[in-house]
Amino acid sequence: MKRKFVKRVIASALVGIMAMSLPVYAEGDGEKVVLNVINYHVGTDYAADYYAYLFEEFQKTEEGKNVEFNFEEIPTTDAYNQKIKLLIASGDLPDIVFNGGNNITELAAKSGKVADLTPYFEEDPEWKALFDETSLEFNTVDGKIYGVPVSKEISYIYYNKELFEQAGIEAPEVAYESWDDFFAACDKLKEAGITPVGMDSADSGWLTNLWMSALIGTNGEAGNEWMNTMYPTDFNTPEVEAAAETIQKMFQNYTTPDAVGGKYDPMATHFFNGEVAMFPNGPWMIPDFSETEKAPEGFADKIGIMLMPCKGMEMVPTPGDMVGAKDEAKIKAAVDFLKFETSPENQIKALEMTGLQPVSNDLEIPSELTESDPLMAQVLDIQGKAEMTYGQNQAYWYQNTIDAFSTQLPELAYDNITPKEFCEKLTESAAKNQE
Repeated sequence: MKRKFVKRVIASALVGIMAMSLPVYAEGDGEKVVLNVINYHVGTDYAADYYAYLFEEFQKTEEGKNVEFNFEEIPTTDAYNQKIKLLIASGDLPDIVFNGGNNITELAAKSGKVADLTPYFEEDPEWKALFDETSLEFNTVDGKIYGVPVSKEISYIYYNKELFEQAGIEAPEVAYESWDDFFAACDKLKEAGITPVGMDSADSGWLTNLWMSALIGTNGEAGNEWMNTMYPTDFNTPEVEAAAETIQKMFQNYTTPDAVGGKYDPMATHFFNGEVAMFPNGPWMIPDFSETEKAPEGFADKIGIMLMPCKGMEMVPTPGDMVGAKDEAKIKAAVDFLKFETSPENQIKALEMTGLQPVSNDLEIPSELTESDPLMAQVLDIQGKAEMTYGQNQAYWYQNTIDAFSTQLPELAYDNITPKEFCEKLTESAAKNQE
């Protein structure tokens, strides 16, 4: 679901894939288990350091001391997702299947290529208790749990306080009360020569998806219910068509010229460079604001956070990590790694190193973390002020409908199709899953 800023800096990554291994020679007489992993948390990925830590520290545990990892590295989530979908269709999945953002849990489960993890949850009630029913249900297909959620996803609006000041705008403390107020601010920014919002269309159109999900999810009870519906099939509803019409206007009036056809990475660069005033995303982006390879020094001090208009916020469980191993010993080793990954200690570590929100509801966040990271403290505070929460398309829609959304966005933006026709295209793609 989420998009991260990834810089292509490794020469071998330009050809797509690099293989490596981290051999570990265990003390004791245990038989070694080699787990194949396709890892996209590499290079300048937001969580590269965190996952390097996880792999290394797991191998120091009793459960991991006899485990070796054989890595295939893919440096972007989009390339990773494409690879996994191809392997689901034809090929062998890696022993650990990381969540690459898109909800492929049902696709993977129905392919018969991932393990049913229900028995492992039942055998370890303490581990299962770390997850709420909603998160586990989200990763359940036909009554069986296939994914281990590693975080919860929220998103909101980052805004550049300096650009708001230049336009003479005082940002709301929590959110604009209405979308009319939001677009009035966009008009003021535009009048001051400032591009109001970041958008995109390629590679699933993550940013535009967040805007559209918010437009639907805050449009009364009907829109909120629709945006909280798993695998919707009818997109020709008043709320969805109204959102599509607004997205069309946003492309035409409020974003950068390269947003149509554009990918997330260059859109993020626009925001880092102070060329765009507002950017929808989640807390995983916070570390990037202080990364001088991505943003100018001091950029983090310019950033504020607000909820979507009408105090709306995306809040969804995440598709979990899965196990593609077939051998019993490998399945157990993979599950042991997932238990280590989702331990309370490592959920806090993930929050600290990556901004990922803990999947467990009752963890005590260390005070030193919020004191040292004002933006993260603001995130933890503001999410409790949301009055309307909803899902988003990469979590709730069929995969082929997500693809259609991305493909049809340029057509919508260029007026080649009407908002109603855009929604008809999405309805047609969803219907294919019912055949």
